[in-house]
Amino acid sequence: MNVNRLKRGAIALLVLAAVTSCKKDEPFTPLEPIEGTIVAEVGEELRSQIYLDLSEGTAITIPVNAWDIAFESDGGFTVKVNSAKKSGVWNTGQTDFNAITAPSTTPGAFKFDSAADELGGTAIGAWGNNGVSEKTVYVIDLGLNPPSSTTGIGYKKFIIEGFAHDTYTLRYANLDGTEEHTVEIPVNKNKNYTYYSIQTDAVVEIEPDKGKWDLLITGYTRPGGGPPPFSFVISVGALVNTYGGVRVAVDNPGKDLAATDDPEAPINTFPSSNSRYEEITVADYTSQEALDDQLAIGSDWYQILQPHRDGNYKVYDWKTYIVKDVDGRYFKMRFIAYKGGPNITTGYPTFEYQEIQ
Repeated sequence: MNVNRLKRGAIALLVLAAVTSCKKDEPFTPLEPIEGTIVAEVGEELRSQIYLDLSEGTAITIPVNAWDIAFESDGGFTVKVNSAKKSGVWNTGQTDFNAITAPSTTPGAFKFDSAADELGGTAIGAWGNNGVSEKTVYVIDLGLNPPSSTTGIGYKKFIIEGFAHDTYTLRYANLDGTEEHTVEIPVNKNKNYTYYSIQTDAVVEIEPDKGKWDLLITGYTRPGGGPPPFSFVISVGALVNTYGGVRVAVDNPGKDLAATDDPEAPINTFPSSNSRYEEITVADYTSQEALDDQLAIGSDWYQILQPHRDGNYKVYDWKTYIVKDVDGRYFKMRFIAYKGGPNITTGYPTFEYQEIQ
């Protein structure tokens, strides 16, 4: 885990808040508004995930391949897999662990977590009832390494044996039955999820405490890249910490324009001057419908234009996101670039943001 204070300058945080203590005999000094420009270095090969805390001005960078499966830690039984590396799951419908020796070759058998439905749209789905397992055997495709490649990591089979006393029990092995493990995974209730690496057989520290981050800049698997129903791609976007109470309203002057990758379409010629970014205040948040949705930002702020081989990414800098963060403070933000880094490559989402009153 790499924890960084966001740097000053054109590619990082410009101004951090100064925290001023108050004594009884001193007048109250309010926090200075926070503003800046952040480059989230996911990288061209999509190897990193970045957790951001806007109020604190911190970024935590995590290697994408550090985890494989994650368990909801406080009040639920959702189990998810690592969408950032295109990991998928096949529900075999069987309970005989030894009977499963090969992955399914049926198109569509492997499902992916849906970022649009954080709790109900997981590839694993309902594995039991209130922690009592149905003992279903699943096969996990551990995804791609790096995520931008076609190099697969491999497969494992597993059973979620149950959840009791704040602890999940997980049984897993190679498809031929070798390297079998049964492990107990105690959840950390300070986190939204507790993460486990099937590749290293260990609980791993991934996300910050639930009240210590606002946005996750990451790749995630979504439908696309070909005709439905079985084509999926990894897109880079911003996911929202809905567990921590983060909410987002969107000021979108181009909301009536149809999404398309046609470079001559109205949405892709819509002028940046239509942005209301400079005028936005907290009143705009309260007048909009604030979204309780981890995809409230997502990847709708850019489009790769035809022909895709040219790598022309159109960033909709006229769209402003108004974020109520985990601390109850309000920020406006807009993306201004998708390419960056020393070689000006993809995978460097860049946005500016400012605290508003």
